[in-house]
Amino acid sequence: MRHTYSYFCNVEKDPTLSEQFEQSTSRIPWLGKQFIAARVFVVAVLATAGITWAMVANQTSSEKDMLTKTVWCVDTIMVGTSRLQPNSLGVRTDLTRARVESMQLKPGGIAILPGFNSAPVHAKWKSEEIYIEIYDADTFGNIYNGVYEYFITPEFLKLQSEDRLICGSRNGQY
Repeated sequence: MRHTYSYFCNVEKDPTLSEQFEQSTSRIPWLGKQFIAARVFVVAVLATAGITWAMVANQTSSEKDMLTKTVWCVDTIMVGTSRLQPNSLGVRTDLTRARVESMQLKPGGIAILPGFNSAPVHAKWKSEEIYIEIYDADTFGNIYNGVYEYFITPEFLKLQSEDRLICGSRNGQY
């Protein structure tokens, strides 16, 4: 608190926000000798960068969670212009007796994908930024192995490469 003396009494007055900012930033060696406007600019840029970094980190981790914690119902598999109909043996049906083909991208890098008149396909996967690579598929590598750009929301997943498309949804309705 700073003391202000008036004609009649000693009045204590709290420092203003600009005075507090100036006192706080003047103690930073490389910033304290700058003009106040330069200090405000540097602090604003650092705060904006920190908030942006936190938002990107949070979005990336939540996308990773959506990828790995959801069993995706596969709605579409296309190779070139051909639409493929998966038919995994032993696949469950929903209440309407419709087949529910699913895809899982497990946290340990294991992918379980629909088969074609076969057991589900096991493969490996890894992601980097907006790409997912599926590789080492035990069967149907010609369909699944490759690098895909992915688009994800809480309800929808789309894997797309130059000649392949795999779409899935949380509830099986594209």
